[in-house]
Amino acid sequence: MATFPRFLSVVVATLILFQSAIVAPAINLALEVEPAALMLRFLWPIFFALIGILGIIGVVTTRKQRSGLFVNGLTALGMAVCYLLVPVINKAKDSDNMGLWNALHMVTVGLTLVLLIAHLGYIFRWYRRI
Repeated sequence: MATFPRFLSVVVATLILFQSAIVAPAINLALEVEPAALMLRFLWPIFFALIGILGIIGVVTTRKQRSGLFVNGLTALGMAVCYLLVPVINKAKDSDNMGLWNALHMVTVGLTLVLLIAHLGYIFRWYRRI
């Protein structure tokens, strides 16, 4: 009965792809630098919190399935780290500390990419077994 946690993985993967491949680039293309920065500063914490909450829900609903528990636990933890880094990243950008900004930005990008790959693996492993 691991259908619901796997459905959550589909939702998580879709949200990550949509936010990263469509929303953020569209904002950067459609808006000037300052309004784009304001919009992205508003959206990214919501994104990290939403994915983290879905990870927590996945942990609670996974029960005894280790792979689902691992993927969802990693998601909750990874998104908590990303969420907590947002103010630090914003402060680095505001103080023109681009080295720190780049490093922390890459941490959030890397964590999000790892989680996307983990959820995609979880999804496709499920389909292979049916």
